[in-house]
Amino acid sequence: MKGRTLVEAAAEELGVIIGGLLEAPATVAASDGDTPARWIVRLTFEGPLTGTLTIGLDGDDAATLARLIMGLDDVPPDPAISDTLVELCTQAMTSLGEREDFRGLRLASSQVVADAPPAQAARFEVTAGDRFSGALLLWDRSVVAARPREGLGASGVIGPAAPANLDMILDIDLPLSIRFGQTEMTLGELTSLGPGSVVDLGRAPEDPVDVLVHGRLVARGEVVVVSGNYGVRITDVISAADRLRTVAG
Repeated sequence: MKGRTLVEAAAEELGVIIGGLLEAPATVAASDGDTPARWIVRLTFEGPLTGTLTIGLDGDDAATLARLIMGLDDVPPDPAISDTLVELCTQAMTSLGEREDFRGLRLASSQVVADAPPAQAARFEVTAGDRFSGALLLWDRSVVAARPREGLGASGVIGPAAPANLDMILDIDLPLSIRFGQTEMTLGELTSLGPGSVVDLGRAPEDPVDVLVHGRLVARGEVVVVSGNYGVRITDVISAADRLRTVAG
């Protein structure tokens, strides 16, 4: 990637967000020294790079930062510190994905973990005016994501080659259905259904719907209206090899 390394860029974004939340000008500078990492937040990401970015903070620094962000007089309990740190790091990763040199980087998961910083972890001093001064430890394990090629699935793993005579079956009609959700009901609940009954499908309105062929998942999408009819705009598709296996099944 161009420009700053992932760790350096993430430290900069963390400084910007900390300064914004504390309403104080923030500075971030690489530094030496030992910092015990009482709190560890691991971010898993994908996009032009895939891997993890891990951020560690000393116990006192994390407690002070959470207290200031939450506007409390006393040190918040551990669950509140955990939630605050995860949210802070999530915002930093989101901002990182909007930078030119890391555009397209997407956060897959974020969580507090029990880990220990490696010897090569980078240390940064973060200062937000006279309100906060502390140290961050950052280290990453990332690789440049492989671009899918012909014959590769979306994961970059080689799948079975398409049969040479595939063209012979390409015009076969297949039953395609859309699954908005699913649930289980007891026989008693089923027999009590009537006009006006509501069945909870366990899916939020904003969640993607499943696109099925032969009852097997091939894609996900969002519901749209096309010429007065319902339709689905595809947002995610399984690999071509997996789709062929679905048809075969």
